[in-house]
Amino acid sequence: QIQIKPKINLTFANALRSILRQDPDVIMVGEIRDTETAQIAVQAALTGHLVFSTLHTNDAASALTRLIDMEIEPFLISSSVMGVIAQRLVRVICEKCKEEYVPGEDVLRGLNIEEKLGNNKDKFTLFRGAGCSFCKDTGYYGRTSIYELIVLDEEIKSLVVSKASSNVINDAALKKGMKTLKDCGLEKAIQGITTIGEVLRVAG
Repeated sequence: QIQIKPKINLTFANALRSILRQDPDVIMVGEIRDTETAQIAVQAALTGHLVFSTLHTNDAASALTRLIDMEIEPFLISSSVMGVIAQRLVRVICEKCKEEYVPGEDVLRGLNIEEKLGNNKDKFTLFRGAGCSFCKDTGYYGRTSIYELIVLDEEIKSLVVSKASSNVINDAALKKGMKTLKDCGLEKAIQGITTIGEVLRVAG
């Protein structure tokens, strides 16, 4: 593990160069912030190293277009990137004060499940925290992740090479069964892990 110190020129890029000289099997780069770091990380992946890193983007598809914006050649991205996970943290409902309730029709419409429930919508319940001393009256205690995953198969790679927009890449991934951040969050809300409001706050 190497702590980055830009003041002494120990940047992500310089640290990564130094690490590569030691021929590691796996490399974790805290964050790809600039073109130089991105280029070295991609080259490391192309030479047989398993590289993990982070990029600040709104969703998984945008990470691929962000690398193109950082002047990484699309064919190099398609050859080196195996998959992209977008992740957000949502608060977990406090178990000490969790309560069940029947959501209003406006909530069901927002979930796009009103038609699926049919005559059972009055029996459909969600959960929320009432607030207690344990959670300091917030209704939440702890956090959990919601995520979406894009695996770069031949179709996605082809879209990357053709410099398709993040929306086009996202649509292609959805057709292949990708669950969005919001979908994942709604599943956890229905399971009673978090609330609808929390999911909408984080994943819109």
